[in-house]
Amino acid sequence: MSVTALGPEILEELRTGCPTDAIPAILDDLALTIERESAPEGGEMPSSTAVWVGRLRRIGRAKLNAWGYSALVDDAQLLISELVTNGFRHGTEREIVFRLVIGREVLVLEVDDGSPERAQFRDADLGALNGRGLFIVAALARSWGVSSDGTRTWCTLQLPKGGNGQ
Repeated sequence: MSVTALGPEILEELRTGCPTDAIPAILDDLALTIERESAPEGGEMPSSTAVWVGRLRRIGRAKLNAWGYSALVDDAQLLISELVTNGFRHGTEREIVFRLVIGREVLVLEVDDGSPERAQFRDADLGALNGRGLFIVAALARSWGVSSDGTRTWCTLQLPKGGNGQ
């Protein structure tokens, strides 16, 4: 795993790929590159996937609490779970990259899984265990989308006024 701060080129990508015109005043940024274990074709996802999803949820919670945005923790953790799990499940590269950006007005969550196949809504039967992730993302997020090359799926949450960044 490597940890890097978001550079100007990545922020420009977020600004371009995200419907917000700009992410004003970045308060915190984080990018984590995670090497994924491959799952057997059609098999269960490796246990390390759940471990990473849990770690990233805890990181998101800690960052939001540190900036005084604890009201968003539950939604952000669910969005992190959905985006990261989709990255592990559908990604084509050996690594996925998770990004979390806290601005003064917006939280951006992004997963780059390397797959050129665009994330899309799926039909899920009532008893299905999978297939509702993007419906959850669309319901909770202020906005969400997929990069033009299909490799990055992102969403945003509006930050309430009154956090440490305000």
